[in-house]
Amino acid sequence: MQERIIEIIVYLLGEFQHNQIDENYRDLSKELLSRGYTDNEINLAFSWIFNHLQKNNSDTDNEFSYSQGSVRVLHDLEKLVIAPEAYGYLLQLWHLGMIKEYEMEDVIERALAIGSAHISLEDVKSIAASLIFSSESYLSSADGFFYHNGSNTIH
Repeated sequence: MQERIIEIIVYLLGEFQHNQIDENYRDLSKELLSRGYTDNEINLAFSWIFNHLQKNNSDTDNEFSYSQGSVRVLHDLEKLVIAPEAYGYLLQLWHLGMIKEYEMEDVIERALAIGSAHISLEDVKSIAASLIFSSESYLSSADGFFYHNGSNTIH
């Protein structure tokens, strides 16, 4: 389920960035529901975004804009193992501000540690989701809510 929430977050951040949405979240929720996502998944995604923005309140104008810095280039061995669409997805997460440079490196290292001859998009989605949600303290603290893997229960 974490991967599906990440998909929603990526979709929403893309919409916020490209369409300058004037806070019409109901339409976005309806669109996501029509794509097969549940209310719980949508609510968790919105919550992550709002909590993330609140934490980084000092720089909200540039929070989800593309960075002017350098981009991590894959080593030849990494290129052989990591699928291009998986690396593209990782770059998208970085550009949207969902992960930082060192977290991107961590995802690549974890992917290579799997020991597989081919790291797919689904593999990277799973690794990135676990990294993103494990670093979010509000998911496991009394300050917000937490999510139990395998259920749609929000506490």
